[in-house]
Amino acid sequence: MKGNRETPMLDDVLNEFMAGHDSPTADAVEALARRYPQYRRALIDFAAAWAEQRALPPAPPLEAEREKALIDRAMSHVENVAYGQGERTPEQRKASISIASLTGEAKRKGFSAQEFAKACGLDLVLISKLNNRQIRPATIPPRLIGHIGQLLDRAVEAIEEYLARPPNAPAATAFLSRGKPRTPGQQSFADAVRTSSLSKAEKARWLDEVAGLEES
Repeated sequence: MKGNRETPMLDDVLNEFMAGHDSPTADAVEALARRYPQYRRALIDFAAAWAEQRALPPAPPLEAEREKALIDRAMSHVENVAYGQGERTPEQRKASISIASLTGEAKRKGFSAQEFAKACGLDLVLISKLNNRQIRPATIPPRLIGHIGQLLDRAVEAIEEYLARPPNAPAATAFLSRGKPRTPGQQSFADAVRTSSLSKAEKARWLDEVAGLEES
């Protein structure tokens, strides 16, 4: 009888992916997806986020002091930022309405995709899904929206307007497509969290946060 081998966690598979490859190629994704078919969708989303990150200009190096400040800032905002909070003039709000990309905005503020994900308390796959509007807006915690606005120095209305647009298939997944492109769909924030590489404690915190927000 064959010995039972435990299936690795998604974060272990993603770490293996990044450790073994310099870039997110289609062949690399397919090889891992054959070994771990249950993670195929997550691997594709992660590859998309990784490819998008590589396509953006490099961010300044993250020093230890800045990393600590980043974590402190994230913890403070996630716990204390209320929905709609932020003192901006009407002119500033109007100027901040149009957002082309959350990750692009984060880059301009000096965050790499990994840093932005950490500051939000998310992982790269979740950031990619938010960036491509693959999560139903009504299920996203208001405090997360407010926190993203604080990190990007954008009005909450600008973040809401961006997330409310139609979903967009990640351009970076085009190299993975063998046939006709799929029309992108959306999922709830809770479902996205459950399939993420976040720790059990992080997942539990977000799932508690979205309790009552799920669409009936």
